[in-house]
Amino acid sequence: MTAQEIKAEIKAGEQPSAFSPALAARRRAQARADRVAVFYPLASGVLGLAIWEAVVRILKMPPYLLPAPTHVLAETWLYLPMLLKQLGITAFAAGVGFAIALVGGVVAGAAITASRFVDRTLYPWLVIWHAIPKAVVAPLFIVWIGFGMTSEIIFVIVFTVFPIVVNTVTGLKSADPDLLLLVRSMGAERFQMLWKIRIPNALPSIFAGIKISATLAPVGAVIGEFVAANQGLGHLLIQAIGGLETPLAFAAVFVMAVFGIAIWYLTEAIERWTIPWHASQRGSVLGL
Repeated sequence: MTAQEIKAEIKAGEQPSAFSPALAARRRAQARADRVAVFYPLASGVLGLAIWEAVVRILKMPPYLLPAPTHVLAETWLYLPMLLKQLGITAFAAGVGFAIALVGGVVAGAAITASRFVDRTLYPWLVIWHAIPKAVVAPLFIVWIGFGMTSEIIFVIVFTVFPIVVNTVTGLKSADPDLLLLVRSMGAERFQMLWKIRIPNALPSIFAGIKISATLAPVGAVIGEFVAANQGLGHLLIQAIGGLETPLAFAAVFVMAVFGIAIWYLTEAIERWTIPWHASQRGSVLGL
């Protein structure tokens, strides 16, 4: 059975056999292609670093202006214990703030979806708050809350709650109205409709907001450390720049980037485990 025949069966409404030799061969080919594709970003990254290294060495740029990648890696290894300690502080603030934003954002999104009054009163304020540049209000946190972890956590919440609310509202409102009418006619209560229909339908959209907010959480924590903390990677970065220790600043940025990438892949893994039934998580074995 060829790929064209499989596509023809699908268009005709027939399901090809899961044990079809053609399907098995296509799965193996897709698996090989996935293994090869892993090396594409690695090769791109190595090429970019090589160009960076060559430019620095050819132009003989001083380290305080632009350090070479090898210099940054050496600095990272030299100060790794300190960098990891500061990363732990930043990660704690980002994790606590993100957890609060996640719970509050999903609850707020559900309330906006369930109540037209809440929608009309709360949603405009969220939009106005999101439109205000966060760096502008950051100094106010020092006046209201003072220096320390609390101010940093609140800054993370402010940075991350809006994408979760918006995507939750979008997902909950996208449930099939005919299906909602059907289960309502069968005697389903509002909570049952929310739990059985709206939330499963909204999970892909909610996870889209979670992935955005999860990567924004460390950014919010670092920016909060710029203005309202005396520890963490953000504070270390400011100190390094102030002392013209550019290699150390690049090392802090490198550690932060690795942490952000790890968070992204962690949220993707949780998404695949939570909603394996969604089309975005099912591998395309037919190449359609």
